[in-house]
Amino acid sequence: MVDPVLPENRLHVVVGILQDTEGRILIQKRRPGTPKPGKWEFPGGKLERGENSWTGLARELYEELGVAMIEADPLTIVTHDYDHANVRLDTYLVKRFSGEPVGMEGQRIAWTTIENIGDFDVLDAVWPIVLAIKEQGHSINI
Repeated sequence: MVDPVLPENRLHVVVGILQDTEGRILIQKRRPGTPKPGKWEFPGGKLERGENSWTGLARELYEELGVAMIEADPLTIVTHDYDHANVRLDTYLVKRFSGEPVGMEGQRIAWTTIENIGDFDVLDAVWPIVLAIKEQGHSINI
């Protein structure tokens, strides 16, 4: 069934920015069989029907990385048109989480600095999020 609020090609996505004690941020590589395979992105995923952003992000981080989100603050909302869909990304700074992130769905993960994220082939929608992190000067050490 199609969500009556969003057109069929519109996706509502939640994104979490996790940082380790060295100040690096976590990114993950999109798996084969998904749109834009091989590209790097911040962890997160599509909201389920009736799910709010907080609950959806907590679910996604647990499913994808095996971590429990404890505290997160909204960072920015980004919209981006890809060839397969228009996405709205509700982005959060995950200030505290428990567990050690692991690619639970077989995806590669990597820790990188915000300055070195350009070394990875990231999705286009990553760049406005990086800009928001830099502009707001957030320190999200756990």
